[in-house]
Amino acid sequence: MNVFNKVTLESLKKNRTRTIVTIIGIMLSAAMICASTTLVSSMQNFVLRCAIHIDGDWYGAVYDAAYKDYEDIRDSDRVSSAAYAQVLGYAKIDSANERKPYLYVLGGDVASGYFETMPVHLILGTLPKDSTEIILPEHLTSNGKVNYKLGDTVTLDVGDRTLDGRRLGQDTPVYTYDSETQVEIMSGERLENTEPRTYTVVGIYERPTFEDYSAPGYTALTAADTNSADQAPIHCYFKLHKPAGVYDFMKEMGYTQEYRYAYNTKVLLYSGTAPFDSFLTAFYSLAAIIIALIVFGSVSLIYNAFSISVSERTRQFGLLSSVGATRKQLRRMVLFEALAVSIVGIPLGILVGIGGIGITLLLIGDKFFSIVRVDIPMRLCVSWQAVVIAAVIALVTVLISAWIPSKRATGVSAVEAIRQSMDIKVSGRPVRTSKLAYKLFGLPGVLAGKHYKRNRKKYRTTVVSLFMSIVLFVSAAAFTDYMMESAEGGLASDQFDLIYAAESDASSAMTPDALLELLFSEQNVTGGTYTKKQFLQGDISREYVTAMFADRFSDFGMEREGAAPKELSISGYLYFVADAEFNRLLEKYDLKEADYYDRGKPLGIALDRNIELDRRLEKYVTLDTLKGDGCVIEGLYYVEINGYYRKDSRIDENGNKVVLYQNRDNENDIIELPYEESFAKYTLRSEKTIEEAPFFVSRSTPVAINMIYPYSMLESVIPEAALNQFRNTEYFLTSSNHTASFENLATVLTENGLSSRQLFDYAANAETNRNVVTIIRVFAYGFIVLISLIAAANVFNTISTNISLRRREFAMLKSVGMTQKGFRRMMNYECLLYGSKALLLGLPVSCGITYLIYRAVTTAYETSFHLPWAAIGIAVLSVFLVVFATMMYAMRKVKKDNPIDALKNENL
Repeated sequence: MNVFNKVTLESLKKNRTRTIVTIIGIMLSAAMICASTTLVSSMQNFVLRCAIHIDGDWYGAVYDAAYKDYEDIRDSDRVSSAAYAQVLGYAKIDSANERKPYLYVLGGDVASGYFETMPVHLILGTLPKDSTEIILPEHLTSNGKVNYKLGDTVTLDVGDRTLDGRRLGQDTPVYTYDSETQVEIMSGERLENTEPRTYTVVGIYERPTFEDYSAPGYTALTAADTNSADQAPIHCYFKLHKPAGVYDFMKEMGYTQEYRYAYNTKVLLYSGTAPFDSFLTAFYSLAAIIIALIVFGSVSLIYNAFSISVSERTRQFGLLSSVGATRKQLRRMVLFEALAVSIVGIPLGILVGIGGIGITLLLIGDKFFSIVRVDIPMRLCVSWQAVVIAAVIALVTVLISAWIPSKRATGVSAVEAIRQSMDIKVSGRPVRTSKLAYKLFGLPGVLAGKHYKRNRKKYRTTVVSLFMSIVLFVSAAAFTDYMMESAEGGLASDQFDLIYAAESDASSAMTPDALLELLFSEQNVTGGTYTKKQFLQGDISREYVTAMFADRFSDFGMEREGAAPKELSISGYLYFVADAEFNRLLEKYDLKEADYYDRGKPLGIALDRNIELDRRLEKYVTLDTLKGDGCVIEGLYYVEINGYYRKDSRIDENGNKVVLYQNRDNENDIIELPYEESFAKYTLRSEKTIEEAPFFVSRSTPVAINMIYPYSMLESVIPEAALNQFRNTEYFLTSSNHTASFENLATVLTENGLSSRQLFDYAANAETNRNVVTIIRVFAYGFIVLISLIAAANVFNTISTNISLRRREFAMLKSVGMTQKGFRRMMNYECLLYGSKALLLGLPVSCGITYLIYRAVTTAYETSFHLPWAAIGIAVLSVFLVVFATMMYAMRKVKKDNPIDALKNENL
């Protein structure tokens, strides 16, 4: 080790406080950078493993293809793996669910790894080893009420579902839904080409995610018969060496035109590939801002530490230069100092960062389970790339921080450095100070002002330190605010805890008020109400709606066929809520009861403003429908013919649209009505629009508008012919213990002869959203704490060291008679100078960074720009508080100095 490095190490040992604070700053910087990169790595690994667990380990799929297509895919040099399953067909079973009357039998190829590729999760038994064994899904028993046990032998007549000569698959339900009539219709399909197949039940597995809820068959899995692989259509699932190439691969192979196909969107998204990436863009933009803030704060702290070190050692550099040290050697001394503290600080920081994230994930790991609902642990994933990136960024941060002071150390001549004539500039002009400063702080204030103007470099270091601390704190708080707002808005939970959907038989057994009273008898229920709710479809004049709504729905072609040119089709829900609850709304918004209980012309309350996911813009947006308080909606309901049901619609020989009604007992008896005669209208009026949803309105089904009326006005608002559409009554309850209430209410309902099937513990599902918010809150506030530590260390290091460097100055003032009161007044004035200057610069910059954060968040969630006023207030108070506290601490040490010893001290 050369003499210059030894001198540097001795200097570090001598100034232990500054050295320790610098190492702590580097450690915090490295820890936060490493924690950020490790968290990103862990989160990406977690969501990817969850996506694979839920959807399977594949990128692209081709359905109902030929075996030759599988061979072409498997043999492609771009494909890393491929698996297939034979589509053996459907078998009729005695299912209690009339919408799922079949078993859908697939033969997964064991050799190609089908059962490892697809999300097949066994509950009992083993996977099938050959084509004589079969595993059944658990919901065949729970939903279809078909019971098989392990070891049972099952003989199935497996064939093809056909309709009008066309072969049907899982994407075609048994019932079709007519959106115009809102009636489900049987498709009239047949089961053909059946042949008996005998299997032994060897396992029960979880409901597969690749089976849609509307699918007509429960998916049963057997092993593929490789001897007849080319005799049945197949479903092929594959992965590429490069996930991003899957879209081009599908097009180039011609599968997008020839077959049904699919992409494993979530797996691709979390692998870094997706057809749209606005959410990833928002995520990485915010991550980049976090790391930029960390680097920004770290540079300010570490730069100030080295700047102060160089200032303190200026005389030392001058002496070394006078005995022959070159500029290059002096610069290397400063950079060696940077490397020396980095060797200690960066490894410690990386360990602290990894350990901190590991402990955090350990403490909140159970929150992740409730979010994804899969048995996948959230574990720490330390990738070497994340560690290397963190170490490199931390080292570059330190070297940048030390480079500028190192240039200063070599830019001064030996004589100037020894005399320190560069530190204070004395010009020929008099230095003027504020008269107000003299009146408020006297001569000490004047001295402080003159010192500030003559020694701007040292003061600039302190002001810059405070400025950066303000920017860091306010920006971190703004980041947290916007993250919390987007999480709570996009994942907003409803305000009720339990829902009971009373069927029509329950409504006839007792009045809604009596049933509500029965539900209130459960000791944990704290409140609630009931509503009759029905989907609303109608027309509204363009004069009532906002331009945003009109443009948005015009783009989607929402004008109803037959509607007037000035009308738009609108959808929503009609709520007829218990009169007592409705009266609370009237009282809240200061509305006249008589206007809303007028049976001749009752008014309703319109609920507007919905937050929903816009799949076109790929972000959450706030949708305003109505311009103001007044609106008139022409509601539609479909005409019913006694003994007939609305089946379908067609275009007749004259080119007119007609609606077909089929006799319930005779399929050949069909009545045709012109389209315009197949529905009737009723009028809904409102003179009050609200934006805050009452607790009984769910936020999970965003629509254009909701209309709320009192329950007693149901027959006055809805025509008699449409009243049968309002069959069920929903009860919305709040509870202090939703789990206990759910169990107790199920018993209460059963004891009173009512079904408990439609009782739902909604709060249990809403807990998922609350856990998401909790996780974001933990990381966000943890980030603020660490940023605040960097800022506080920065200020402490800068001010305390600057005060220490002024010991000779204070000794001189003390020797000419300045009292402790005078020192305090001088320090108070300097504090005001520091704080006001830093705030004047820091607050505008903080507002600018807040705007950049806002722009990053709005790529995925629509919100309005706002400043974190609470954080700004805390920053203003904290600046002066920290400055005063640090100065008092430093002055306490200076006060103990003997003036003679301090004047002799040459270490400036």
